[in-house]
Amino acid sequence: MKRFITILFLLIIPVALYSQRFKGGILLGLNVSQIDGDSYAGFNKAGLVAGAYVFTEFTENWSAQMEIRYAEKGSSTPFNYSDPIKYRLQYVEIPLVVKYKLFKNFKLEAGLSFGYLFAAAQKDAAGYFQFEEIPDRTETAICIGLTYDLFDRLTVGARGSYSLFPIWGDPLESYGKGAWFNSVITFGLYYRIEGKQN
Repeated sequence: MKRFITILFLLIIPVALYSQRFKGGILLGLNVSQIDGDSYAGFNKAGLVAGAYVFTEFTENWSAQMEIRYAEKGSSTPFNYSDPIKYRLQYVEIPLVVKYKLFKNFKLEAGLSFGYLFAAAQKDAAGYFQFEEIPDRTETAICIGLTYDLFDRLTVGARGSYSLFPIWGDPLESYGKGAWFNSVITFGLYYRIEGKQN
């Protein structure tokens, strides 16, 4: 938790000092996710993404964006699975990405996301119950995506992210036994409150 608060503080201070250079808005999206290492393959877990973002433009083609958002991740067995299991991981996340305009309205983005796990539960046929051993409270993930400006204020995007370090277990143990990694695809809508992007 202390590490997360420190990262948040370091990221927010420059925004406060140079707020005149930043524009922002709100975001809403959907995560489809799986946990690599839990033996349940497939992006079967859907979850809400919601928050706010700020961005600044360095040149006509280069910009940077920071978000703070709620994000639900996890994994689930397929719908028709005989012994259904679902893992629900709820994070507060701060993605920080650099964006490059490929051509009109399209931007490529890449960066890192820092997350804090504030709630974790698993579900079987009887309902939700708490993990016996809570996954790591902090997550650092690499992310890459593509956005498209539909209108002056509205942007749509798709972004993939993957944990750089295990969220649970020992990475030196064999796959599926000791190391879990979040693997997530996010589909999002970004609405700019004011201002126009290049």
